[in-house]
Amino acid sequence: MGRVLAISSHVARGHVGLAATVPALQSLGHEVWALPSVILASRPGLGRLVTYALPAADLAHLLAGLEADGCWAQLDGVFTGYFPSPQSVSAAAAAIGRVRLAKPGVTVCVDPILGDEGRLYVSADTAAAIRDELLPLATLTTPNLFELAWLTGSAPVSSKDVPAAARRLAVPTVAVTSAELTPAEVATVLLTPNGAQRRTTPRRAAIANGAGDLFAGLLLGRLLTGEAAEDAFANSLDALDIVLAASEHRPTLQLAALPTLPL
Repeated sequence: MGRVLAISSHVARGHVGLAATVPALQSLGHEVWALPSVILASRPGLGRLVTYALPAADLAHLLAGLEADGCWAQLDGVFTGYFPSPQSVSAAAAAIGRVRLAKPGVTVCVDPILGDEGRLYVSADTAAAIRDELLPLATLTTPNLFELAWLTGSAPVSSKDVPAAARRLAVPTVAVTSAELTPAEVATVLLTPNGAQRRTTPRRAAIANGAGDLFAGLLLGRLLTGEAAEDAFANSLDALDIVLAASEHRPTLQLAALPTLPL
């Protein structure tokens, strides 16, 4: 299987950020080199919000250490998620640019963690840096509906407008999460050079944060196993729903329910 460099938030308690994405990738057999951009004692909404953001200079130094060890040519994938500042985005983007030189064809997944439900929860400068510096490096991106609208400068995007808006990102493969919500179902939309695919899964009750991080890791992981995008999309949503079904009304995602290959 592959090797993946993953840069995002890490929590000690709860499964969001790297604490969801890394297990997803590992369940599919991948080796993950995880670098936290910020460390939290507990996920937001679970206990006290105690946070330590890794300074951008320190993130750059850690990435430079991996590069000096000749690691970039060994990578099959790169994943990015949450960043606390535009400077940390720039440090990651500079490193990924060098990864792409050392390993042409590397898969780069940008999960643009900007906000939800009509508001940003990173600074506008950080969101702009993700849009302007990271997205142009991506081969795969996984925005939610709000993030899609923000990244494309659109008014709130309706479900029927998702394919056109996603194409404006100019990323080869786009998976839009929470593209449409009904009381019973959640729709996710996949855009590839071959066209669009829409798939619904049951809307589960009282789910803790982290489903988007988990899905992004599953989708990247399945693509790295060589699955076609459409198969990886369907299989990732199936695995996600297994976890969400086990996680209803629980304080954290129940990753023990995560299936391993084959699904």
